[in-house]
Amino acid sequence: MQGLGRATKLRPITKEEPMSSIPASRPAPIIPAARRLYAPLEPYAYTLIRAATGAMFIPHGVQKLFLGGAHTVGSFGLGVLELAGGLLVVLGMLVRPVALLLILDVLMIIAANIGKGWLWTRGGVQYHSFLLGMCLALLIGGSGRHVAGYWPKLGFESAWKSLNELLVPIAYAFARVWFALLILPSGYEKVFENGAARIAAGNIVKTGFYPPVFWAWVVALLEFVGMILLALGLGTRVVAFMMAVELGVIVVTIQAPNGYYWTSRGAEFALVLFLVCSAFVIGGGGRYSLDRKLGREF
Repeated sequence: MQGLGRATKLRPITKEEPMSSIPASRPAPIIPAARRLYAPLEPYAYTLIRAATGAMFIPHGVQKLFLGGAHTVGSFGLGVLELAGGLLVVLGMLVRPVALLLILDVLMIIAANIGKGWLWTRGGVQYHSFLLGMCLALLIGGSGRHVAGYWPKLGFESAWKSLNELLVPIAYAFARVWFALLILPSGYEKVFENGAARIAAGNIVKTGFYPPVFWAWVVALLEFVGMILLALGLGTRVVAFMMAVELGVIVVTIQAPNGYYWTSRGAEFALVLFLVCSAFVIGGGGRYSLDRKLGREF
């Protein structure tokens, strides 16, 4: 209507799929200038998940093979799998068969520790449940579009190409939802079972954030409400960025002094969470998200 002046022209949704060559509608950015920060890295979001997952197995393989961690033939074999398999996954070679073997490895660890409960700090299955989900995502999505190695192409590989392009966005969405659901119980405990007060008197004080009660509730709401939003893929980049900041603080101020390995409450678990969360920062909600459905994203 001319009486209202010049109408604002909405930026159209472009046709591209950063993690797949299949064209798909893509939400327009709410802050167009911000897109320049993440757009060059966006196609590598799934690759970061793949590389981070593979990299987590490599130190355990080294420990078993060269640092006295393998005491039986079976554990020596697992060391070979974790070292060689982790390297192959990082390079993007034979990802699906290696992921399947790593899933079996992780399931054995979960079965051995299920009696210790859920929390990884008490020897529970939380960390390996996360690795299980990431390996399942790799089993779905395979190597993705970006690999660092070459291996002979099999005759039926071309027939799988179009299917693989469809599966990568599904694998990315699976990893996003699994990540959120893994953190969600911690958020629930902080919000509804007085966990915020506990961390206010503990880890928040250690990090030097004041007032501790305020920051404890920021963490609690992020891990509860934020993870619900992340699972739905709504405001994905904002939530993932906030979560990545939290995880970075945990790595540097709380867990790094304990070393690397999760068995000594080291930085291993929070580090892989940070890397995967960073993938959601650069990749956004992906094809299967409310951000995509609504046609707008940060």
